[in-house]
Amino acid sequence: VALRNLIAELAVGKPNYDRMVPALAEIARSQLTGLQAGLSQLGAVQSVTFKSVGPAGDDIYDVRFERGAHEFRILLDVDGKIHSAQFSP
Repeated sequence: VALRNLIAELAVGKPNYDRMVPALAEIARSQLTGLQAGLSQLGAVQSVTFKSVGPAGDDIYDVRFERGAHEFRILLDVDGKIHSAQFSP
């Protein structure tokens, strides 16, 4: 749910920074224009499939969009806030 919400919010340029730890919120603010452009070009999310847990404890997902697919990693802290998130083709 956290990943789907984050993708949807970034795609429209309105992330909920309160759901992120302060350091990640700062990074998201500084990169928002590029993140929004990249995600909006991919179109709607078609599927989210859990792949594995990374060495740092982050959950790794394969996310398929209308026009492409990316691997996403997300790590939540003990309070449920997003501690880190990244994606790559």
